[in-house]
Amino acid sequence: MKLKPWWHEHHVACKIFAISTRFFRKSNMSTWLGLTWVDWSVLLIYLVLVTSIGIWSITMVRNVGDFFMGGRRFGKFFMMFFAFGSGTHSEQAVSVVAGTWRAGLAGIWWQFLWLWATPFYWVIAPVMRRMRALTTSDFFEARFGTSTASLYAVFGMMIAITGIGGGLYGSGKMVNALTGGELEVVAEQLEWEVVPEVSLRPLDLSFRSLQGYELAILAMAALFLAYGLAGGLGAAIITDFIQGILTIVFSFLLLPWLLMKVNWSLDAGHLIKPNMFDLFGRADVAEILGKESISVFYVCMLSLTALTGIVVQPHIMGVCGAGKTEWEGRFGFTAGNFIKRICTVAWTFIGLACVVWYLGDNSPLPDQQRDELKVVAQNDFSGLTEAERKEHLSVDKEFADELFGRAAYDVLPGVMPGLVGLLLASMLAAIMSTCDAQMIVASGLFTENIYKRFLRQDGTQRHYLWVGRAASIVIVILALLLQTTFTDVIHALQVIIKTPAAIGISFWFGICWRRWNTPAVWGSSLVCFGTWFFVANYPDLVAQVDSLQFVMNKNGQVNTAWQIFMYLTAGTLAGIVLSFITPRISPEKLNYFFRLMRTPVRLGEVVANPCTLPEDPLPPVPKWFHHPDIEIPRPTRLDVGGFLLSWCIVGLIIAGVVWLAS
Repeated sequence: MKLKPWWHEHHVACKIFAISTRFFRKSNMSTWLGLTWVDWSVLLIYLVLVTSIGIWSITMVRNVGDFFMGGRRFGKFFMMFFAFGSGTHSEQAVSVVAGTWRAGLAGIWWQFLWLWATPFYWVIAPVMRRMRALTTSDFFEARFGTSTASLYAVFGMMIAITGIGGGLYGSGKMVNALTGGELEVVAEQLEWEVVPEVSLRPLDLSFRSLQGYELAILAMAALFLAYGLAGGLGAAIITDFIQGILTIVFSFLLLPWLLMKVNWSLDAGHLIKPNMFDLFGRADVAEILGKESISVFYVCMLSLTALTGIVVQPHIMGVCGAGKTEWEGRFGFTAGNFIKRICTVAWTFIGLACVVWYLGDNSPLPDQQRDELKVVAQNDFSGLTEAERKEHLSVDKEFADELFGRAAYDVLPGVMPGLVGLLLASMLAAIMSTCDAQMIVASGLFTENIYKRFLRQDGTQRHYLWVGRAASIVIVILALLLQTTFTDVIHALQVIIKTPAAIGISFWFGICWRRWNTPAVWGSSLVCFGTWFFVANYPDLVAQVDSLQFVMNKNGQVNTAWQIFMYLTAGTLAGIVLSFITPRISPEKLNYFFRLMRTPVRLGEVVANPCTLPEDPLPPVPKWFHHPDIEIPRPTRLDVGGFLLSWCIVGLIIAGVVWLAS
């Protein structure tokens, strides 16, 4: 970030104070940044609470295991809210509401794409806990070797930085809307400049003015840095218990009041936005979104890449591994994510209610603005030039990005004082519970798998703790730079989904197929990532192949679903081929790893180093298939019963959405 010199007019702090004072004077001290004193009081109580927890958690941090894995001391309900809190943030709610505004009920798939993966969490969580790892990089070290651990450390930090950047971007948009746009005024008067999107073709780098939503981003980053740096993952898990409850409040607080605005009926939605309740999107959604239709194939590909990548999200090892035993991780990972799916339904119907209210006869919008947005909703661009059409689409996209916050700002103040502050506190809880977990595990990847391995191997525990804290700051700075490149919240979400899949392929093959080796990890990851980069950034070269014309959309880009199909297929085939033409990993290394993976965790066991067995381990679970190269533990009744029950819950959620929409 580029700032003007401190002596320019005023010191920055003085300048902010002066601007704030003017806002108070204009409003007779009744509001500041669009919020009343009651809202600020609610927000202050929340901030004092989580900050106090972070400071208190310092007393429980004695070594890197306490900082990066919370001492593995948490029960199932703490783990449930940790899984829910670390995987749920306001950017997701914003993206679902924005997607629903633009695509109708089909917008639910921007979060429901993980619905199909949820039953597999029940199965994979015990396996990850049995690895007894501090970070996912430890798994790659134990299964393949040092080079792959370093490769994952780099990928893992990229994934975390992308997740933090995307989450902050969407949340900043919402905070800006909750202030009624007053943050924009503050940003204009501060006159700060930031680096905008960097173009790769051709390379272009310039500066632009700081936006109001980016001021909110800076404030949120400072908050979760404060308690995350102090107490590590333990502080994150404890605060997530509180923040998880607030996130549920955040998800359902607005819905009933919006439904009251439309007289508890969404019937008019069919007239306002044709086929608004189609689960797979209307035929012209591709033109509205500028990309492609939300078809069954699109949903299947997004779900597949989500399942491929979820296991290598840096915070997932903590979600599965910070509990006392594998049961805590299994219950927490699965139940916490089912709570998130239910919240997704609420977000979707908030979006549908917004369509009926803002575009209907009782709209609070000026008639001209409502009519402009209605043109896009009904895909009626007749009589408009191409430039006017693009302008309408741009306005609609910007409106959609801030819709959740705008609806809260328009509805909640008239209900009861303090509700906007409660929503803002809940929203901050949602984003910070995710970002602190991502930050801590990413700093753990750097500290344990790069710094400790290659730079200094003889440091003290205190030294490595401070290296981890310093790395956390750098990671957040990089995330702040990345968020400046996003164009909208849906774009941010798509980047978050795709990034982990490149190395996620190797995780899945690595836990069940002995032949998958070190060259396969490198080849699969690089080919997968390279294919994605190529088809996303050089579509003109793809279009030159006549047999690939069907993968192109009207804008000359490769469809997202076909991008996913191409890079997953290329990465998988590259890994399989390399596994057969390169030497196997030594049987001794593989035997120890798969014994570790099949040995249940004993309550209170102590392991000397990551990915090692305790002195008196429990007997290993036998293999399911007696094949020399297939390594799948024999499922228990608990495994099968929970897996089937999870699929029943998936069916009930889908049926509930269809019933509610009907």
